[in-house]
Amino acid sequence: MIMRVVDRDLVGDSRSAYLIGIGGVGMSALARVLKHRGLKVTGSDAKANANTRALATEGIPVVIGHEKAAFSDTDLFIYSSAISPDNCEFRLAAASGKKVCHRAEILASLLNQARTSVAVTGTHGKTTTSSMISFILSETGRRPTCLVGGDVLNFGTNTVLGSSDLWVSEVDESDQTHELYAPNYAIITNLEEDHMDHYRDRQHLRTSFETFLGNMRNPGLVIYSTDDPETSRIVAGRRGPSLGFGLAERSDYAAIHPEVRGFGMEYELYEMGFYSGQVRLSVPGLHNVTNSLAAIAVLIQLGLDLDEILEALERFRGARRRLEVKWKSEDLMIVDDYAHHPTEVRASLRALAGLGRHLTVIFQPHRFSRTKYFLRDFAQAFGHADELILTDIYSAGEANPENMHVGLIYDEVVRAGGPPSRILAKREIVDYLAQRPRQDGIVAFLGAGDIGETADEFTLRCKQYAAA
Repeated sequence: MIMRVVDRDLVGDSRSAYLIGIGGVGMSALARVLKHRGLKVTGSDAKANANTRALATEGIPVVIGHEKAAFSDTDLFIYSSAISPDNCEFRLAAASGKKVCHRAEILASLLNQARTSVAVTGTHGKTTTSSMISFILSETGRRPTCLVGGDVLNFGTNTVLGSSDLWVSEVDESDQTHELYAPNYAIITNLEEDHMDHYRDRQHLRTSFETFLGNMRNPGLVIYSTDDPETSRIVAGRRGPSLGFGLAERSDYAAIHPEVRGFGMEYELYEMGFYSGQVRLSVPGLHNVTNSLAAIAVLIQLGLDLDEILEALERFRGARRRLEVKWKSEDLMIVDDYAHHPTEVRASLRALAGLGRHLTVIFQPHRFSRTKYFLRDFAQAFGHADELILTDIYSAGEANPENMHVGLIYDEVVRAGGPPSRILAKREIVDYLAQRPRQDGIVAFLGAGDIGETADEFTLRCKQYAAA
C-alpha cells in the first residue's frame, strides 16, 4: 500500500458532506469539525450508539442502516476503514461521480493546511496525550481545533472546535494512514507490534513510521519516548530536531520520583537536567506520567508558560474509557478502561493495584487476530489482578478461520500461574458480580469492544442498590 502526503484542500468549496460510518469516534469528530467549518453534514451508521445520538442533538442528522442511499445532492462523501467496498452506500457514492474520500484523507488535508499542527501517534497513550494537550490549550485560551480518539471527560466530547490555525489530532497508525500527515510537531508515545493483520512484520511497521517522520514540516520537531527502545532507534536515524521524554534522568523532559497520590500521581519535572517544578496529576499510573511529559514538552514548544500548563494539567480528569471511574463509594470503585493490548493491560492494572485494594478484572479480548498474535503475552498481563473474569472475544467484524476463542487465553493464564480465573458469557457478568460475597475493592472492565456497556450496566445496578 502506497501512502502519499495529502498536500491539497480536499474539502475545497464543498457545501455538504455525507459520512458513511459516522458513529465511529474519528468520524463523529470529523463531522463536528466540518459542520463548524460551515458544511451541511449528514451521515449513516449500521446501528445507533452514543455518538450517533449526540450528533443528532447537535444538528447532524444520522440515518441508521446502509441498505439504501440516504443521501441526495451531496458534494463530498467520506467513509471510514470500517466500511467495506461492497457497502451499498459506498458503492452508490462511488458511482455518483462526486468526490469520495477516506476519513484520514480529509483529516490529513485539514491538519496539513493548518499554520501550526500537532499529531499524536504511537501504539499506546495517543488518546490521553492528545486529550491533555487539547484540554490545556483550551483552558489557557489558545482556541485550538482538536480531534481526539475518545471523549475528554472535562468536555464530554471528542472534539474542540476553534481556530483552523492551531490543530491537534490523534493520528491512527492501525491502517498506515499516518503516512498521509505532515505535521509541524509530532509526538510518538511508543511503538510496539500491533495491528499485525495489516503490517507484514516489525520492519514494515518501523519503515512506516520512518516515512511519517520524513513528512514533517518546519520545525519538524518530533517528541518521543526515551523509555521505548523502538521509538528511540527510529528517531536516532532521522535528520531533524527531537526532544525525548521519560522516566530516566537523561531525558530532555524527565519525571523523577513519581509517587501515587490518591487516584492520581505526583512527580518532579526536570527539563534538560534541571528541576522545573512539581507536577500533580488527577489520573493514575506511570503511563499517565509519561503521557503528561509528552504533553508538557509540546506545549512549551508552542509557547505556553510552565505554570499555566501545570495548573490546567492538575484539573485534567482523563478521557472516556481510559481508567474512567464510573462509580465510587466507600467500599467499591468501578473502573472502565479501553486496554486491549497486553502492554496496555499491564499498565492499567499496575496503576489500579497501586491503590492497594482487592482488584477484580473483567477482560474482553478484542479481535481474533490480536488474540492469536499475543496469546502468550496475555498470560503475563494479569499479574496485578486478584481475580480475573474472561468473556468472549469481540470480533470487530473479523472472520475467525483458525477458531480462536477466549478459552485459549484462560489456558495460558492458568499455565502461567496467574490469578484465580473464570470464563463467563457477557450477559452473566453483572449477575455474578452482584451476587458474589465480595462487594468491595476495585472492579475494572477492560477491552476495546462493547464491554463498556457491561460496566455501565453494573454501575447502574450499584446505584440502584445504593438508592434503595
